[in-house]
Formats: sequence, structure tokens, C-alpha cells
Amino acid sequence: MYLYNLTLQRPTSVYQSISGNFSGTKQVEIVLNHGRSLELIRYDENGKMQSVLYTEVFGVIRSIIPFRLTSGTKDYIIVGSDSGRVVILEYNSQKNQFDKIHQETFGRSGCRRIVPGQYLAVDPKGRAFMIGAIEKQKLVYILNRDSSANLTISSPLEAHKSNTIVFSMCGVDVGFDNPIFATISVDYTEEDSSGGSIEEMMDEDIGKKKKLLTYYELDLGLNNVVRKWSDQVDDSANIVMTVPGGTEGPGGVLVASEDYIVYRNQDHAEVRSRIPRRYGSDPNKGLLIISHSSHKQKGMFFFLVQSEHGDLYKITLDYQGDQVSEVNVNYFDTIALANCLTVLKNGFLFAASEFGDHTLYFFKSIGDEEEEGQAKRLEDKDGHLWFTPRNSCATKMEELKNLEPTSHLSSLSPIIDFKVLDLVREENPQLYSLCGTGLNSSLKVLRHGLSVTTITTANLPGVPSGIWTVPKSTSPNAIDQTDKYIVVSFVGTTSVLSVGDTIQENHESGILETTTTLLVKSMGDDAIIQVFPTGFRHIKSDLRINEWRAPGRKTIVRASANQSQLAIALSGGEIIYFELDQASNLIEIIKKDLRRDIACIEISPIPKGRNMARFIAVSDWEGPIRVLSLDRDNCLGQVSMLDTDKVYIESLSIIEMQLNEMGIETKKSQSQTGQTTTTTTSSTSTASSSVTSSGGSLFLFVGLKNGVVKRATLDSVTGELSDIRTRLLGRKPVKLFKVKVRGSNAMLALSSRVWLNYINQGKLDIVPLSIEPLENASNLSSEQSAESIVATSENKIIIFSIDKLGDLFNQETIKLNATPKRFIIHPQTSYIIILETETNYNTDNIDINKINEQSEKLLLEKQKELQEMDIDDDDNNNNENNNEIESFKKLFKPKAGKGKWKSYIKIMDPITHESLESLMLEDGEAGFSVCTCSFGESGEIFLVVGCVTDMILNPKSHKSAHLNLYRFIDAGKKLELLYKTEVEEPVYAMAQFQGKLVCGVGKSIRIYDMGKKKLLRKCETKNLPNTIVNIHSLGDRLVVGDIQESIHFIKYKRSENMLYVFADDLAPRWMTSSVMLDYDTVAGADKFGNIFVLRLPLLVSDEVEEDPTGTKLKFETGTLNGAPHKLDHIANFFVGDTVTTLNKTSLVVGGPEVILYTTISGAIGALIPFTSREDVDFFSTLEMNMRSDCLPLCGRDHLAYRSYYFPVKNIIDGDLCEQFSTLNYQKQLSISEELSRSPSEVIKKLEEIRSQKLL
Repeated sequence: MYLYNLTLQRPTSVYQSISGNFSGTKQVEIVLNHGRSLELIRYDENGKMQSVLYTEVFGVIRSIIPFRLTSGTKDYIIVGSDSGRVVILEYNSQKNQFDKIHQETFGRSGCRRIVPGQYLAVDPKGRAFMIGAIEKQKLVYILNRDSSANLTISSPLEAHKSNTIVFSMCGVDVGFDNPIFATISVDYTEEDSSGGSIEEMMDEDIGKKKKLLTYYELDLGLNNVVRKWSDQVDDSANIVMTVPGGTEGPGGVLVASEDYIVYRNQDHAEVRSRIPRRYGSDPNKGLLIISHSSHKQKGMFFFLVQSEHGDLYKITLDYQGDQVSEVNVNYFDTIALANCLTVLKNGFLFAASEFGDHTLYFFKSIGDEEEEGQAKRLEDKDGHLWFTPRNSCATKMEELKNLEPTSHLSSLSPIIDFKVLDLVREENPQLYSLCGTGLNSSLKVLRHGLSVTTITTANLPGVPSGIWTVPKSTSPNAIDQTDKYIVVSFVGTTSVLSVGDTIQENHESGILETTTTLLVKSMGDDAIIQVFPTGFRHIKSDLRINEWRAPGRKTIVRASANQSQLAIALSGGEIIYFELDQASNLIEIIKKDLRRDIACIEISPIPKGRNMARFIAVSDWEGPIRVLSLDRDNCLGQVSMLDTDKVYIESLSIIEMQLNEMGIETKKSQSQTGQTTTTTTSSTSTASSSVTSSGGSLFLFVGLKNGVVKRATLDSVTGELSDIRTRLLGRKPVKLFKVKVRGSNAMLALSSRVWLNYINQGKLDIVPLSIEPLENASNLSSEQSAESIVATSENKIIIFSIDKLGDLFNQETIKLNATPKRFIIHPQTSYIIILETETNYNTDNIDINKINEQSEKLLLEKQKELQEMDIDDDDNNNNENNNEIESFKKLFKPKAGKGKWKSYIKIMDPITHESLESLMLEDGEAGFSVCTCSFGESGEIFLVVGCVTDMILNPKSHKSAHLNLYRFIDAGKKLELLYKTEVEEPVYAMAQFQGKLVCGVGKSIRIYDMGKKKLLRKCETKNLPNTIVNIHSLGDRLVVGDIQESIHFIKYKRSENMLYVFADDLAPRWMTSSVMLDYDTVAGADKFGNIFVLRLPLLVSDEVEEDPTGTKLKFETGTLNGAPHKLDHIANFFVGDTVTTLNKTSLVVGGPEVILYTTISGAIGALIPFTSREDVDFFSTLEMNMRSDCLPLCGRDHLAYRSYYFPVKNIIDGDLCEQFSTLNYQKQLSISEELSRSPSEVIKKLEEIRSQKLL
């Protein structure tokens, strides 16, 4: 078995974000760290974000930080990763990629605690940076320029200190004095001499260890690093922040600890300020800062920090010179918990949420008017300053006061459960995902395609045959680029609509309204050409009209035009070609009779720097498609041809796109002389000269009647066609329409689905739109929406815009009450059943005062009852009573507290997403597993939920565990509890098995049948090592996943009513998910990010099945308490992230089955099985060459990365193979020669495996 790994949905969680001018312009950009990849984000003045570049680094990114050399205009990125190297990256805006400027090796690979890379700090003046490990090692590098103004880096200077654990690091602003770096660390030297482990020492006595703030000075003269100053800070200190210095501020640092923000500096007294707290929060629990950012401008700076409750605080300093008198900490606003905050220079805040969508906020104000009022607010006797929070994702709280969200980046992180289903009977299956935690919990329904926003819809008097828009001005320099008319054609009539604040009918445009229109196009100086069956009208800007009539009894059947040229096809196969003369009049140039009825005709766009286009494409109904020249010396002479195998042709389109996917280094053709460069092969010659003088490539799109679209590269000089690619779009004929997306040309292909061909990060993407099938479309620009599309569907006109370009899936979000655990589908009604379970839950929307009063009443009654009773001094009784009293715990805001649980069982309609039932479990009861089961032959479906009461996660304990059995009533819309069955341990996995219920109770596999008052135990085996987390059944076999010991195969002997563990895995694996591929094969995933495939040896499988007496299984024993047989290791692959679910499914109707996996960071990937040895050889050779020619960005060895825990085996990395298109031409050529193919054929092969087998 050989598999091909591809990422469908990129990781959506953001672990760190930085901002700067990375492209060298004044535009502020954001770089996101997704853990295993980097993404560059830009945003406009309205706060709408757009992904510019996404790149895999094939390594684990531990930290990133920007820096700018002194007097520089461009920011660079320093990356600390698991490669044992520090890398400096520069964004190349011309190639749209990150270039590696420097790479310095300092240690071993892997995320080790003594290898630097976890922390990064930069001197504010860009002269040096420090890279530190969690323990001991810290290195300082000096940054400079050489004589050519290129960035240089020095050898590392050591600042190590043994037996020291670092918590935070930053650069200190000292102006242009020697650079200083500050760290918060703990020295455990004394404790280490006792011989205990670090974990034991950290837990023994925190008071003995001193947490220190230390300054390290880099002496630029002596070229060494010394410890300049060290002083004790709070034991809970976790963050150190740089305070602007020199002429911009007092310098020094801010240290964040529990409940306090402290200003510290050498030779300066400590200045301490208490952090305000929420009303209702636990005053005995410390409040920690989890993320921070700062903003600096002339004459002012402030810090924005976030607490563990999501509250934002603004920090300012009162200072005179370098003396700070007071630290002001004021409540600012409340947003979702963020991994990272980034205050941007032009009034925006980017918050990378821990769970949920990432948001860009606009500063409505910076909270200055609130500071005075908050400062005067009274403190309580303990010195706490209290406030009422705003927003906090809770519906009852106030709106945000200082921030306003402008746009979001969708996030699926973390994906907890995932299934691929077609519950609404659409053409393609939907992807259902349980995401988020707490108040951000949701069920997200993903559909392949871009989401659209419908601006307006209106009914039309009939079914239109075409729709066009006419701009106000054709000049590219015109101030007003909006459209003035929408022209809709019907059979026998034409309607003209004016575009303004409202759309209304117009009869003064000069367009003939009493005929069917074939084409409307703006030409020349704001003139309009209207083509109809009997001729055409040329309407000048002053409404003077020139008409041309078709000769004889012939009619015009097809027409095409650009700014200066017009071609019409008459019935019978005659083509007439017109051009605009110097007086802006259309003159006939040539006629040509092709002697066959013309089905389609298309003139190419005019290249930049020319007055006329050079080619026209013409086809009859059965093809072939002929490309004809428009040059005067060979006018309408054929230059190339494209065969369609006699498939009827529906439409043609020639479009110019700025494509950069082939990486071909070409010298642009001489824009006036037409000279082109010569290349080594004919295929690259055509691709090379297809690049026009404006840098774009010409493409010929062909829509066929059978729902297939063909794309060919059209040479802009010779007219030759090459690099032909094919894609099935639907069941209906494909109509092609040109539109504008992000200011660039794009193509709308209409079939049974609507598809958009557009340029995304230099590559041509073809993705569907989530909209009803359309019949005609045109680009529309108005004052309300600069880029929208007007289209027709049956007798309706629809105006819509396309959202979130670059996304592969559009999302439909259904909010949930609590953190989701699992969801299943009712086998008969197809209702979605969701189990939600949350501990230490959010109490913002709960009246905690009322609940606490009731709890106190019950507590007093219980205490009174105990006092009245004659209680023996029995220890057991005392313990029971104490436990019962302790269970009455007080609730606080915003979290309920340790050991507090709430759980819901929700039934949801998959079509309307209406919640049919939301059953809340008893107080303190938590559900961990759920399944439907049909007992015996009755056929009735029951719901079984594995529950635990009063569970404590660490150290693990619980009061009781049980299985709840529910009956579906009211046609499956409601639940009725039948009874609870006590079990010894929590049940984390269960499944239906031969008319009974099989479940994992702790480390036992147990089979239950239905009884009258409880479930009846029928069979059990205790031969499993730890806790069971996955169960799959097929025939008489059970495949069980142990939390720590991988996969076990179990055989059920019905005649003996016995379970036998007969095979297990050699390697211990911490299982998270598994799926059965066939009777002998299982795919699994562990929490470290490995996906593996195990198979039962054929001889063992036959032996187990052909053992009629069962004695062999009964008396067979393995070594070291293992099973008698071992599973064969078929495949292994390191994904780079914790895998949460595995599914065997097909994403395309009639397509092959693939293994779909999801990760905790929100990524969705697929493992595609190869069906031919030829494909295996091709892709394995490509991967091998890519490993040597396309080195990972952060210096990690690709083979070592994919073999992080186990050697990679039989799985080819498609993400690496797809980077072939980003290589330069010479590397592409050398790799493709090894494969005996051309570069374009390799890219075509890579596209086909993704489009044909996935989406």
C-alpha cells in the first residue's frame, strides 16, 4: 500500500503574530505562525484582510520576531524552529515568496529544552538579537550591513547559565548604548544537588526558589555578553515587556505576574500596580496576563495586555525623564482569549484567538476618557479594583466600547470530531466538524467552494438569454470606474437598466430594445457596440448611432469584440472582421467563409502597448477550435488548432492572467518588435512566449457540452496552443464569462455548479461558488460594491459579491452551549446527535448569586442535620460527610471552578439546523461517549451515553460512572431516560456489535445486552493494558485502540461467548483516533502527530478464521503479556500536529475512497491510495528530487521531519511535491528530465491527482 498525503484545509490556529513592513512599502503587513507554516496577511483601509502568501516550512516553528536594521525601510523575520538553526527570512514581493537570507546552525534538531529557539528577543534598534532555550542556553548574534548594504550576521556569543529555566525574554530599549536583553528565569542549582527531578523540585517548595529578572549586556567593543544586573521578582512572574527608552521613554521593562504589573529597571525603585478584577471573580485566585502588545508613536506609547479571562487592559506610565512615578492599569475591553495580540501602526488590533475565529479590530478610541474615572473607583479592603466587563462573547454584556471588529479569519481550531456526510442530499458530501471550546463552541458545516454575499435579487418578465454591463468610461485612468448600464436580453426584446443608488429601467441609452441582443460591449472612446441578429449598432458617446445590416437573408449568430475589434459570424459559416479606424468608426477589414456553421467565436484581449489583438478563436459545433491570425499580412489565416474529439462546444474565452505557477524564467518579449527569447525545448518556448509584455499569460478556455472545460496556454507571439488541461465541472454545458476579482481578470464557468477561475497567490485556482446554478453573468462595479457580479438564474436577476477569496471551503456555523465531545447520526432519521461536555465552564450568562444562595441553604441544612444526628466517631462516616459538605462549592465568574461540570445531549435537524432537543444532564454529571444501538431483532434504536459523576481530572478521580440508556420518542426528536447502569470506570468508547453493546470500561472490553432495569453484562475480557479509547467492529472482530498501547485485534467466539485478544502492535502509541480500512487493515493516529497503517498478516488472519474449536486462540499466549501475534507495519507519516479524527470516505461522487484526517490546529488532510505502480514511481522520484532541490525554509531536513518519531514509510508527501511549481525554471527542468517529462506535464500531473481524487 502506497499513499499520497495532501493538505486540503491549511492549519487555522495562530500561535504567534507579528507586524511590519515586510515588502519594503509603507503598507503594514501581518505574518502569522501556524506552527508548521507561515502566512503573510495584508489588509485595506476598511480592515478587510487578505492572504498574500502561505508557505509550508516542514518543521516546527517555535518563535518568530521582526526586526529592522538601523535606518532601514524593510522588516526581516527571525525564525526559531526545531531545526537547531536560526533563520532570517526576507519577503520577496516580486516572486511572492520568503527568501532565506541567513541560516546559522547552533544545536541539534528537535524541540529540546536546552536547544535555543523557544524564545527570541531583538534589540529595538535592530543591532542584535538573542535566541534562547527553555533551559541553560542563550545565544546573541550581532546584525550589521556589508559594503553592498546586505544584511550580515556575526558568530554567536554565548550567554549560557546552567541550571536555569527561562520564562520570558525581551530586548531592552537603551537607545544606541550597548544592547541589553532581559530575561525572567529561575535558578534551581541548590535543589538540583538533592538528586530529585525538576518536576519534583518545582512542586516541592516554590518559596525556596527565587525568580530573577536578569539583564544581559552585549559589549559591542569587546564583542562579548555579560550579566549586567539581576534582581528578584514575584514567583508568579511570567512575562517581561520592553518599555521605550532613549528619547521616547524611560526605558526598562514591565514585568507581569499574578495580580500585578511591575515596572523594573536597573538603579530604579520598583513601581507596582494592581490589575483590576471582574466583579464576581474569585478574589483568592490570582489573575495572570497571557498575551501582550505595545504601540509607540511620537510623544506617546501604551501597552495592551490580556488576562486569562479575556479582559484587555491598557497600561501607561507616568514618568519624568528616566524616572517612573506610577504604572496605570485600566480596563479597556473584553474579547475572546488570544494566543497573541498585535497592535498595528495605523489604528488596528489583530487578535489571534486561542479557539475560534481570529479578528482584526479597529480602535474607535484608546480609552483615555475612561482612565480618570477608573482611577477614582473605590477599592475594597484587600486593595482590589473591580470593574464590569464588556462583550466577552456573552449576550448579556455591553457592546465593545473602544474596539470595533472589521473582519475575521475563519478558524476550525480545535477540530474535536469530524465526519463526511451528505445529510441534505446535495451533489457532493458536506464536512461536519465540531470545533472550539466554551462559548466559542460550534458545529461547522463545510462545503467545497467560496461563500458569496447576495446584494439583491429581482424577478424579470421572462427568461433572459444574456446579460452585459457597460462602464461609464473605458479609460483606465478615469476617476469613476463604475458601470452605468446593465443590459438584459430576452427573446425578441432587450431591457436596459441604469446603475446608481437604485437600479431602474432606462430608454435613452441608444440601445435597440425591440430585438434579441447577442453582444453588448464598450469600444473606443466610451462608445457602445450592440450586436443583434440582423446587424449591429455603434453608439457613440454623444449618442450618435451608426448601424450595419447583415447582407441578404443571412443573420448574425455569434459575435465577439474587444476595445478596438469586432468579429461576427453569419449563418452559413461566414466570418466578417471589423476594426476601429482613427475616426473611431468601425470599418470592415476582411470576410472569410469557413463553410461550416459557427458555434463559438472569441477575440483575444489587446496586449499592453498594442492597439490591436493578434488572434481570434473560432469553432464549429463539433470542433476543432481554430486559432486565426488578425495580422494584416495573414488576416484570418489559421495558426494553430485544438481538437475536442468531436464533443460539441458551448463557449470560448481568451483571457489574460498574471500567472506565476510554472516558475519559468523568461525575458519578456519586446513589446513593440515582437521578438522573443529562445528556450531549450518547444514546450517551454510556447509557455515562455505566452507571457505578454504586461507580464500576464494568455489562456484559451473551452466550455464543452458534456460539462468539461479545457484550458490551453496561447502563445502571444506565434498563436500556438500548449499545456492543455481538462477539468469536469458538472452535468450541464459549460458557459464562460469574464469577471474581475481583486482587480485582476478571472473567469466564471457556469455548469450544474458555478465555478470561478482566478489567480490566488500566483497560481490559477478553480473553485466552485456556493450559489444556485446560473445561466448568464457579467462583472458589475457600482458605488455600493466595487467588485460584484450580476447574473441571471431562470427568470431572476441576482447581484452578488464573492467573499474570502483563497478559502477552499465555506462555512456554516451553528453555535453550541458547551465544549463538544462527540456527535453521531441517527441511522433512521439522519438527525445529528451532539454530546457537549465542559468542566470549569463559563458562568457569564448564569445568575451565580442565586445558585450560590441555594447551595449555601443546602449546606446549612446538611450541617444542621449532621449536628442533630447522633454520629459515631467512625472515620468512614466522617469522610463521607466531609466529602458531601465539600461538594457545595461556591460559583465564581467567569469560570465555575475545578470539578464543576455541565453536559448536554442535543438533537439537531441537519437541514434547518433547528435544535429539536437540548437535554441537560444532572448537576456534576459529564458525558464522555455516545452511540446508537439496536438490541436484538427489535429494530428499535436506542441512545447510550457513557457518563461520570463528580470527576476530577488531576489527580484523576470520580464519584461514580454509569451508562445512560435513552429511548427516542416523538419521531426521534426527543429523548426519554430508561435507566442508568453502574460501571466501575469511565467509558470512553462504545459501539454496536451483533445486536448488543460493546464498550470499554477502563481497560476491560465488555458486551452488554438490554435488560428491564439495567444493561446486562454478557461477556468480558480484561487482557488490555490501559484505557480503551476507540472501538470498531466488523464481523466477529473488534479492533480496539488503547490510550497508550496502540491497536489490538479481538476475536469474539459466539459459541463460547468469549473474547480473545489475538494480535497487537509492536510499538506503544498514544492513540487519538483510528479507522478500519478492511477486515485486516486499520489506520490510526497518535497524539504526537503520527499517522500509521497496520495490517494483520494473511496467515494469521486465515488461522484465526479457520479455527473451528477455538482451542488455539484459548491457549495461545504472547511474550511480555502481549498478544500471540503482531501486526505488520504498512505505512507511517508524521503530520506535524496532533491528529484528532480519521475517516475513510469519498469526497467526489463516484471517486476513490481516501483517508481524511483532521488536526487540533484546524487542518484537514487526505491520504490518497495509489492505484498504479507507475504513479508510485513518478511521485516517489519527484519527492526524492524535491528533498534535495527544494530545501525547507527553516533549515529542517525534510526526511527527518516526516520521520520525527518513526521512519516515514510508503507515504509520499504531496505538499512537498506541490512546491515544484514555485521552483525556478532551471530546477524545474532538471527534475522533470529525471521524470522524462516537461515541467508543464509535471504540474499537470500534480493538479490532476488533487482535482480528480479529492475536490
